[in-house]
Amino acid sequence: MKQFTRFLCFSLVVFGLFGQSGRPYVLLVSFDGFRAEYLDWYHTPNFDRLAQQGVKAESMKPVFITKTFPNHYSIATGMYADHHGLIANTFYDAEFDATYRIRDRSAVEDARWYGGEPIWCTAEKQGVKTASYFWVGSESKAGGCQPSVWKRYDHDYPFEARIDSVVAWFQKPPKTRPHLVLLYFHEPDAAGHVFGPNSDETETAVENMDSVMGAILDRVKNLPVYKQLNIIVVSDHGMAGINPKRIINLNDYTDLSGFTQEGTGPTSFLYGGGTNRLHQVYADLKTAPHISVYLKTEIPNRLYYKNHYRIKDLLLIAHEGWSILNFKRPNPKRYAGGTHGYDNVLESMHAIFLADGPAFKNGYLRGTFENVNIYPLIANILQLTPNTGIDGDLDNIADILSKNKQ
Repeated sequence: MKQFTRFLCFSLVVFGLFGQSGRPYVLLVSFDGFRAEYLDWYHTPNFDRLAQQGVKAESMKPVFITKTFPNHYSIATGMYADHHGLIANTFYDAEFDATYRIRDRSAVEDARWYGGEPIWCTAEKQGVKTASYFWVGSESKAGGCQPSVWKRYDHDYPFEARIDSVVAWFQKPPKTRPHLVLLYFHEPDAAGHVFGPNSDETETAVENMDSVMGAILDRVKNLPVYKQLNIIVVSDHGMAGINPKRIINLNDYTDLSGFTQEGTGPTSFLYGGGTNRLHQVYADLKTAPHISVYLKTEIPNRLYYKNHYRIKDLLLIAHEGWSILNFKRPNPKRYAGGTHGYDNVLESMHAIFLADGPAFKNGYLRGTFENVNIYPLIANILQLTPNTGIDGDLDNIADILSKNKQ
């Protein structure tokens, strides 16, 4: 009740400011795998321009597991992974006796995999139109509904064409115009995976995405809603360098016959084999270097990753830059370049947050915050009553709002 009262006060202020000219607009843009430190390492004049005009966080902390689908969905729902249930990019569900895979079209479009209520669903239920260009969860009726406009994922669809569509959506007549648009780009993640975060190729990818950011900033200036438009720029996670010499072969420490392994690289689940064997494997792997090993009940509370039934018996988290091999088919050579999925406390896993528009302060820098706070932020700007089940809290980032909006 206290949080709702605070939200109501915020909303009344915002309504007073925008009531004459109508409800504000939000464009939420994600650049996959954009490590926060890229803004310091590489030449990014357009991202810098956005930060100078508006708000920048030193970084944004992703939820654990630091993977694409869990984090995009946490941004959308304001919930940790063990509350919305999308615990990884790929995972097995014992109740469904089925596996969720991000490249499985039938799974991606099946609402039963997605808990919580995405921000577009919150908006649509309250009569506010939304649109999504490739945001995780928007291809299903997650939360009971979809955006008024949504696109089925096409990895090869040109970035420029995506921007064209977004601009066109904001130019629709007022009755059909979305007030919230979500836009996704898969770079610089792809370059980071292949070449690593500290590489010429990733630098080029970052600078290319800076050009994309510049195109967005230039194009929206001509929109009829420009003076009411708030642009929020995020990423889902960062990127860490890996190499085939920093690998962990679980077979060197224990007998895993009868066990199932889910996930390799930065994180891995082990389950099956019976209770006695599970505890023996746990004891054996506790002696292994370069990994942290947790029984489900012992997973640190700070990870918010222990309460969902999809989380398996034993969680292994490799130390930064190390990779857990597939114990049935160990192949060190595949672990080169860069990856993510490590502990979300690591700076290498941290994402970007920048924002500009009438709702935000000008030239304001603040410290790191969690991405679950994006949902209540957008709800506040759009004058929406948020879903009561969220983990985020507007109070955590209210300082970024313009003084007359606090």
